[in-house]
Amino acid sequence: MLLRRIREHAKGHNWFAVGIDLIIVVLGVFLGTQVSNWNSERLDHEAGETYRARIVRDLENNQADLSSRTAYFQQARAFALRVLGDLDGSARMSDEQFLIAAYQATQIYPRPLTRASYDEIQSVGALDHLGDVATRDRISNYYVAVETSEATFRNVPPYREIVRRAMPYRVQERIRSACAETMTASVSGLARLTLPATCALELDASTLARAAARVRATPGLEQDVTRLLADLDQKLIQAERSAERAGTLAAELRR
Repeated sequence: MLLRRIREHAKGHNWFAVGIDLIIVVLGVFLGTQVSNWNSERLDHEAGETYRARIVRDLENNQADLSSRTAYFQQARAFALRVLGDLDGSARMSDEQFLIAAYQATQIYPRPLTRASYDEIQSVGALDHLGDVATRDRISNYYVAVETSEATFRNVPPYREIVRRAMPYRVQERIRSACAETMTASVSGLARLTLPATCALELDASTLARAAARVRATPGLEQDVTRLLADLDQKLIQAERSAERAGTLAAELRR
């Protein structure tokens, strides 16, 4: 309709009216573009808030997971210290308790930390929605640090293989049954593993004695459990640092 008016005014040589009509057209295009830009910026802002909120939830899950890992590593470390005390003669245990401690010290916690939201944001090319360059750098550096921590968490010292090769299968089977780790889940489905503080195998004394003697006689076992303890100490340090980084980043993203 506006174009028809412009043609009519041009035919009548009403150049002033033509000018007014053109100004209306230009203003309409400008305002339409601005509204489109404002709407696009609003959607980008909302998407950024949603993405940051999802990363915060992942960080909170990682904090809870790292708390579980810390407790689990501390339990495995306590069992390893008991094994070391038995082997170096400073705190001998019964055959049954030695076998339980030796086996439980081999336990590992291999699950990776949560990073699904960040990986999805990367895959759809939406990293720019996360905030300014400094914010994006902090998020990226956190996940680089996660990869470094994962390398430590995934490491499995030789002790696990050595003990599980030396200990008779019947005894291992009984430990897995009578001293099984328990698993609970949070509201979000995050699993928490816990080793029992005490348990009884209910095997005869001769079976326990032969099995314990066989494990104790494993060459270099004292050195292997020492190496295991050093590894568990490093895992505990990494878990503490990772939890601190997750908490700091989550606090920054909430602001």
